[in-house]
Amino acid sequence: MYPKVSLSNKYKSILVVFERDINNPLNEGFIIYWEILNSNKQLIFKKRLTSIRAQKKLIKLKEEGWIESNESNQVA
Repeated sequence: MYPKVSLSNKYKSILVVFERDINNPLNEGFIIYWEILNSNKQLIFKKRLTSIRAQKKLIKLKEEGWIESNESNQVA
């Protein structure tokens, strides 16, 4: 299943959001990188990923010290 979570780096300057594709929520979705500058969020890039690649990326980010954040609802 595709993860639905958001992570931020230790400086809270970058937010990564894993978002499910509404047409295929179990197998595909997007990874979205946002830069946070002075309380404003700016899109860095958005990429489609399969659920397997998204889970691997999520594990890698957590190993690198990224922490779960609840800011995904505030991005839009």
